[in-house]
Amino acid sequence: MTLAREPGRRELNKADKQRRILAAARDLFFRNGYSSVTTQEVADQAEVGTGTLFRYAQSKGELLCMVANEEFRAMVETVPDTGDPVEDLVTLCDPLFSALENQPENIVAYHRETVFGEPGPHPAEAQRILGELRGIIGLVLARHSPRAPEAEDLDGPAQTVFDVLYMSIVRSGIDRSPGRDHRADLREHVDRVLHGVLARRVSSDSTY
Repeated sequence: MTLAREPGRRELNKADKQRRILAAARDLFFRNGYSSVTTQEVADQAEVGTGTLFRYAQSKGELLCMVANEEFRAMVETVPDTGDPVEDLVTLCDPLFSALENQPENIVAYHRETVFGEPGPHPAEAQRILGELRGIIGLVLARHSPRAPEAEDLDGPAQTVFDVLYMSIVRSGIDRSPGRDHRADLREHVDRVLHGVLARRVSSDSTY
């Protein structure tokens, strides 16, 4: 029997620095917005040198990805089950919409860094989360499909729905019209797409 090795002082020190950097970046991005924050400010608040900071994140964009990834991992940990496929998918994306309401500039920057930023572990993790999100969309479609298709049969539809979700969220971050209900917009877009993927729903007073 091999006992697990307790982390040494070096590992504990490294974990503590990473925790302080993450906490400082989260606080500064939330309070000031992505464009107004510098890596020097993050390093100063975390009480580390900039050289140390760049060992954990090589750029401000990577810092943002590191912070946002912590929030968005929750999206891929459970599969919503509201009984309705549209509501399942809107619920799935709720952490993104909550972030859009509180820090729209950061979400737009996060998506930009994920798609167009320099390669690095944190953008790669962001892409992995989005890949898992797409997989969960496939599970939601399979759950509500009347003909129980093979998983591979839903690859195309799941990608289409993911594209609609993703672009709706990105557009919501850019279009900040006062009073606009972005969740309602997303619900409408997804509803239209799903009616071309799943059996049309029948209500008490109309047929779709």
